[in-house]
Amino acid sequence: MSENMENQTRNESFNPTVAQNLSVRPNLTQESGEYELQTRLPQGQQSGEVVPLLEQDVVPRTHQAQICPIDEENRVINIAKAEGPHFGDTHHHHYHFNLVQQQQMVQHIHEQPHTSAQPPAPVALEDETSPKAFHENPPTSHQPSTATSQSTAAHALPNENQQTTQATENEKCQQLKSLLKREVEAIASEESTLAEFLEQAIAPVPVAMANKPQQIGDDFLAEGHYHRKKELYKTPESDITGEEMFDRAKQIAQLEAEKKFRPHESEAKQNYIKKHGNVIGVVGQAGIGKTTSAKKWALQALDGRLCERVSFIFYIVIRLIDFTAKLTLLQFLISTILSDWICTPDEATIILTAICNDPHVLIIFDGLDEAAFKSFSSSVSKPLFNGRNSAETYLKHLAGGNLLPRARKIFTSRPSQLYKLHPSYRPKFVVQILGLTPTSQNELGRQLCGEKYDAIHQKLVQNPNVFAYCYVPVNFILTLNYLVNYDGDIQFVSLTRVLAFTCSQYVTTDHLQGQECELDKLAKMAWDAFLEGKLVFKDKDFRKARIESATADAFLNTSVTKQVNLKLTILEGHKVRYFSHLTWQEFFAAFYMMMIMSVNEFRKQQKQLTEDKWEVVSKFVFGICDSWVFNQLETLVSTPSSKDWSVKKFWMTEFLTENINPKKSWLNKIFKSGKNDKNLLKDCTWAHESNDPHIASSVATVLPDDLDLRCSSLFPDDVENLSFVLQHRSNPLKSLCLYDNKIGDLGATSLARCLHKIEELDLHRCDIGSDGVRQLSISALQLKTPLKRLDLSWNKFGDIGVSYLARCLHNIEKLDLSWCNIGSEGVGHLFDSVLHLEKPLKRLNLSGNKIGDVDASLLASYLHNIDELELWGCDIGNEGLGPLCDSVQQLEKPMKFLDLSCNNLTDESAESLARCVHNINDLWVWGNNFTKAGKNLIRSKSGGKVMFK
Repeated sequence: MSENMENQTRNESFNPTVAQNLSVRPNLTQESGEYELQTRLPQGQQSGEVVPLLEQDVVPRTHQAQICPIDEENRVINIAKAEGPHFGDTHHHHYHFNLVQQQQMVQHIHEQPHTSAQPPAPVALEDETSPKAFHENPPTSHQPSTATSQSTAAHALPNENQQTTQATENEKCQQLKSLLKREVEAIASEESTLAEFLEQAIAPVPVAMANKPQQIGDDFLAEGHYHRKKELYKTPESDITGEEMFDRAKQIAQLEAEKKFRPHESEAKQNYIKKHGNVIGVVGQAGIGKTTSAKKWALQALDGRLCERVSFIFYIVIRLIDFTAKLTLLQFLISTILSDWICTPDEATIILTAICNDPHVLIIFDGLDEAAFKSFSSSVSKPLFNGRNSAETYLKHLAGGNLLPRARKIFTSRPSQLYKLHPSYRPKFVVQILGLTPTSQNELGRQLCGEKYDAIHQKLVQNPNVFAYCYVPVNFILTLNYLVNYDGDIQFVSLTRVLAFTCSQYVTTDHLQGQECELDKLAKMAWDAFLEGKLVFKDKDFRKARIESATADAFLNTSVTKQVNLKLTILEGHKVRYFSHLTWQEFFAAFYMMMIMSVNEFRKQQKQLTEDKWEVVSKFVFGICDSWVFNQLETLVSTPSSKDWSVKKFWMTEFLTENINPKKSWLNKIFKSGKNDKNLLKDCTWAHESNDPHIASSVATVLPDDLDLRCSSLFPDDVENLSFVLQHRSNPLKSLCLYDNKIGDLGATSLARCLHKIEELDLHRCDIGSDGVRQLSISALQLKTPLKRLDLSWNKFGDIGVSYLARCLHNIEKLDLSWCNIGSEGVGHLFDSVLHLEKPLKRLNLSGNKIGDVDASLLASYLHNIDELELWGCDIGNEGLGPLCDSVQQLEKPMKFLDLSCNNLTDESAESLARCVHNINDLWVWGNNFTKAGKNLIRSKSGGKVMFK
């Protein structure tokens, strides 16, 4: 077509008659896989051609630069009109076609099984230099045809030659399907991400997933572990499985479509559902199990468990893609799996047509965050239908559902990169991998440690400060490696120690022999990148740090120890590298500060450690103040200086004291008001990470005598850090209030270690169970001075927990067990202990426990050893109250307080109370069924010491 003809066509006015009467729709049935093109045009009306999506080079090279729009029905239409459809356009259903006819049009595609007894021979994908390139022998002319002749051609029965060609084409499709399934199965069956640290294969373990991921704006929060702190001590619970992902995505897309479109726009709704219901984004921090899950889903797809069936399946590792090359779509899909596969242009046309019209295609993209995009947030042009496009163009349009909308697609990524994608390319449905469940941890631990695991796990859970990191498989594996070799006190284990130990073993491997100083350079690169907020490193970054590429490879998947056959991964990636977890980058940044940086520069940078961004780096800086850690790390430094380290440690101690000293800071007002600030918890965290008695003592000295941390959202690791500091306090706290903090059994276990440094402890509604009560009871049993008050109210530890407390009751002066789900068995244990007390229990609160009449009668025998008793809401009636009143009446000295409110007492009990009320200093009986006469009777004998309201 000449330039003048092209301009004439381009300026041609829109023909509404053609647009109104033309309908093009692919008709695909699951049984036959048939692709049918139908047209409705007035007789004699000439029409342009409909080209199945992604058919390669079916028009001359002179039209190669033309952008061919793709509509929601997965079609590309050769048009030259500005009014034509664009990517994702759901509002244009009819189009004005350019009068261009394809010389050859595929009429039908019938999938036939590969019947050959021999497996298909491997073939190679063509590249641009191949003599059999897809552009071979393009059509040279296009003659217009009438609608009648076109329709006849479209529905004519294939002749014998056509049938033979068709069979050959179908065989090629089946051959590719078989090869893809074989290769994907091999890839997915390789050692999983959880196992890539091991020298032997292990069975994959499940991870928890949620379909309501939290979007984090800041990279360092999104990539780190600490933004999920509120979830760490809850058992990760999945609300979605891999098998449910696509069904859930379609449901969500359907709900959104109902809101976006009017009732009569049914076609637009279906297109929207197809576009967004077939794309899944899977996010999670590094080492959380994204690749493991992706491989598992690939195997499930091959077995028919992920979806009903799969025809073409692609597993694409994004870091293996060449982002500098221009590729056809078929090359893009196959190059990382079958790089040497070849096909003719006609075969490519058949295969691509089959791929775009088959709803059973599955494409899994692993590691979107490793894509070498110029910018994740930028937009890209529409793919050139008759040319080659960049990998970035394909990836972004596939992620947004704009390209191959019928195919099912899964993208795994770190959170920040996925959320940086332009909204046009960002998957609408995203699931988040939460990490290992307790069951998965145990399964993985036993595979790694065998019979030793139970003992190691028992030690691990006693240190919430480290256990908090173990939902991430990488951290869990490294911690197990450390504990296998550690026989000391578990409370002295820190994450800094775990990483330092791992690195110290790393230098004993063959990978760094003679190159130990490279760790200095890696630490400097981590420091510079942290200051710049950089997470991804390219070759130029390594060159700037004077780290050779071969040396950088030494940090990839390196054997560390024989005990658990562990492998260490510090860096990940190929063309683009990054630390396998942000924790490693932060660790090496702190490593640089304490072990390499000059003291003068350290003094300047020290002021930044209080900023939120520096939270983990600061923790590691204090961790390296641990002399044990220093001894491990000095072997990794080319010129270690213990003198510089001692100076920096002194400054850090001084810095910490100045930061929390109430006499020198505004925290004085906070302490006086009994409220808490997160800085206090941060300081305790730093002190514990240092494992240094002098630093811990510096913090403990400035704590107030009455420490009120109620409703402060504390978690077990916070309590563990506080407990470590309190153990170094010279005199006990007068009171510690942790009211309404979900510290659980782990937090109670930590408190048990410092119970001798607390006089009064309030643990109201702290989610403590029988295991936590057991640890507290063991510590209380060993106290030299009795605990003045212990409040365990609203913790549902039941009869088992009470049986533990009964053993140490002599070392508790006031005990609150209200609403603790105590029954008859627990009451029996408690009353037996009360009977043998040398000194009376000053106060016992059993309110809210269903004691009933029988247990109330038993209690009557022990009232002489209880000064104050609360039985509010204990389901006590007239029958149970009688023996109580008889016992009170016979006491040698009056009871100081008795609360019988909200029970089932009537006027019959009023007579019993009237007989003993003189022997009770303060009586509460409100919320019962007394009449006015009954109340007057009690008042007449009490002398005004009774409360009815």
